[in-house]
Amino acid sequence: MQHHQPIIQLSDHIKSKIKYHEPGSVSCSSDELILSDHTHEDNESFPSSSLQHLYRKRSSTFITRHTQKPSIPEYATVDKRNSFQSIRTPQQQEPCQECFHRQNLIQSANQRLLRAYNENRRLTEELRSFISLNHQYEEDNLKLKQHLMKMSAYLEEYKTHFNQLKQKFIAEKNNQVQQDFGNDQLRRLRHEMYVCKQVVASKQQEEQKNIDYFSRQQWD
Repeated sequence: MQHHQPIIQLSDHIKSKIKYHEPGSVSCSSDELILSDHTHEDNESFPSSSLQHLYRKRSSTFITRHTQKPSIPEYATVDKRNSFQSIRTPQQQEPCQECFHRQNLIQSANQRLLRAYNENRRLTEELRSFISLNHQYEEDNLKLKQHLMKMSAYLEEYKTHFNQLKQKFIAEKNNQVQQDFGNDQLRRLRHEMYVCKQVVASKQQEEQKNIDYFSRQQWD
């Protein structure tokens, strides 16, 4: 009957201590330590009582039954990452003045771009408003042109009627002048006839006076 030997997975701290006390007992490429279930085997494998106490204390929490060995590159990568994170220079922890200057330049450029974007959007809105007003003015101008064309047609019609009325008025005025001229001639003729009658009457009166005068002389 074969016994499963428990395997202890050692940390880097324990490995360094083992290498310090027992240089030849632990392989440099292995992270596992095999323990037996018997006390005398433990004593033979680890002569040092302090190391046995340390290993048995660690074995109570890290004893496993599988024999899978972790790959070395994983430990190397983890160790490098841990060492890189644990050893940081003050220049990496605190940004330099050049970084601050670059960040300020980036923020200033972003603010300028934001202002330019807002100004461009404002100008675009104004342009759209002006274009809308221009379209409205063009529509109003077209309506006014149509109204002016109608008014021009009405004006031409009014001119035609006015010319007709003017010609009619001139013709009527000419007729009235002619009628007035005829009336004046008639009045003048009547006046002349009246004057002639008066002249004839006066002559008749004179002749009658002469006749009367001569007749009285004859009777005397």
